[in-house]
Amino acid sequence: MSTQRRTRNSGGSAPEPAASDGLRAIRERNRAVAERESSRLARPDRPAASGTLGHASKAKSAVMSTPFGNMMGGRSPGGTKVDPGAPEEWCGPFSVARQMIAAREEARRLREEQRAEADPNSSKESHPLDEGTRLALERKKRKDNPSMNWVSRRQGSYGGASGDAVNANYYAKRQRRLNKQKNLMGNGSNYVPSLFQVCVNYLVENFEHIETLGLVDHSIRRALCERLVAQGKMNGAAFEVLSEMGVETLELVDCAQVTQDQFCDALRALLPSGLRAIFLKHCGRCFGGQAAQVISETKELELSSLSLSGAYLLKDLDMVKLIGAASRTLSSIDLTACPLVGTQFCQALGESYSSTPTDVASGCLLELSLQNIPLTKEALLSLGASSDALRNIKNLKLKEIESVDDEVVSIILDSIDGSLVGIDLSENPLLTDDILSSIRRCNVNGTLRALQLSGLKNLNAIGLEAFFTPIDDLPSPPMLRKLDLAQCTYDEVNDAVIILAAKAAALKRSLTNTSVEENPNPESLVSEVSGNLGLVHVNIAGSSVTDKSMEMLAATCSSSLQELDLSFCAHVTDNGLGYLVSKVRCQFKKLHVWGLAQITDDFFDGHDRIDEGGLEILGVWMKKSGGRSLR
Repeated sequence: MSTQRRTRNSGGSAPEPAASDGLRAIRERNRAVAERESSRLARPDRPAASGTLGHASKAKSAVMSTPFGNMMGGRSPGGTKVDPGAPEEWCGPFSVARQMIAAREEARRLREEQRAEADPNSSKESHPLDEGTRLALERKKRKDNPSMNWVSRRQGSYGGASGDAVNANYYAKRQRRLNKQKNLMGNGSNYVPSLFQVCVNYLVENFEHIETLGLVDHSIRRALCERLVAQGKMNGAAFEVLSEMGVETLELVDCAQVTQDQFCDALRALLPSGLRAIFLKHCGRCFGGQAAQVISETKELELSSLSLSGAYLLKDLDMVKLIGAASRTLSSIDLTACPLVGTQFCQALGESYSSTPTDVASGCLLELSLQNIPLTKEALLSLGASSDALRNIKNLKLKEIESVDDEVVSIILDSIDGSLVGIDLSENPLLTDDILSSIRRCNVNGTLRALQLSGLKNLNAIGLEAFFTPIDDLPSPPMLRKLDLAQCTYDEVNDAVIILAAKAAALKRSLTNTSVEENPNPESLVSEVSGNLGLVHVNIAGSSVTDKSMEMLAATCSSSLQELDLSFCAHVTDNGLGYLVSKVRCQFKKLHVWGLAQITDDFFDGHDRIDEGGLEILGVWMKKSGGRSLR
């Protein structure tokens, strides 16, 4: 022992190599074991800066004394890398406590910095009047947004209830609500059909024994036809009874079981006796070249309306003959999904309905509806530019026609004399905001009442706002009764657009210049609304409107609104819908809420007309296993 001490303390004498290396190895091994075992007293936040022996390394040890193992190795509690050059601290309990306190202070500092970046006002010192200011701002917000004050009736009726009212499962509540709505609408389990429905059902059940219906109204024949189609009894014999001699309107909801020969025989009998209107859906083989030939060969025609859907046998030349023979009285033409009608049809319209000094007997076309017709752009341009055939148009529909663009719409609207009442340009992907200016300029006489622009993805909010804003050198914004902006771009149909449209439709002309900022509370406009004006049918499905639009509709359309479609409007809440229903009168019959997952039972079971009936809410879906959806 004295030899080892002398060797360690003597500076000039050389130590023995074997003994010195052995002692150094023992000291390093003891230090590594001590560092590893020190975690029994306190969890180390970082390993020691000095190296460790291989067999004493924590990374290579099979058993770790800390619950987190090596996950905490090499990092501080704050998640930052430890600087290897930092002075080493002994991993005792006081050292660990100091490190935890420092990490907590660092985390709090980071949170305060992030909060200050998100809300610069949050770092301000509090003041005793802050709570009073907050309450004042809350009162002002509720005054400007009256829908925030709406309270669901469900809160009062279910608030103290227990048992089935509260604990019933979701399906049971939806089933109960559906049954209640059916009973209130008159078609539930206790439903008593009207005398008219009883008679229609009885006639349909015994229709094979009926030889003639006599001089019954057109609405009765249509109801019978719909019921026959629903029960699969619409055949040739039923068609002969419905199209008996003396009828002025021939309307069939499904012509699949009627042959062209049968229909032509009926036309030969009905046209000379004063048939005025033909409305055929799902024409198929019923209406083709032979039927058009019968109409063109008939003398002294009184046919004024022709509506054909799905006439795949009707050719372009057939329509040319038909229009040439019936243009003197034919004022309404509606063609849907007729794939063989094309350019010659447009030329026939231009020739037959144009006003010329020599032809005083030219017809007057009032309604033109074309949907899913393969017309070229040149044909449509010739219809609007080469003649004034569309000068008297009241209702124009160009829907789902690929060649319709801004130029076509502009030229066609320029040929109209300013008496347009309704226009439908839905589902035409080439249309942009330029059509809004053309529609506004065409509305010289202020007669436009229906605007349908659904599915136009190129419209933007600026153009729509300008369309409903008074502008010098342009006609006044249209006072619409029907507005359809469904499935346009989500962010472009917003509260500003709907507010301007509702104000233009309901307010007096002298008040349409009032801006939304000057009247933040829509209830202030109620006294200025004209009683016989306002939107009646509104479809803004798939838009970004909020409760602010519901408040404006309630203020301006309380006596006119009948149908509203808010499907897939994610920002409308229970308060907005509840407030709207509470303000709109009993003429409000139908509400579409498909895809509104945010609407809860507070509205469905708590709106003001829940016990009155008369309001049909579509989209509160429920589905039985293996069955169809119940609405």
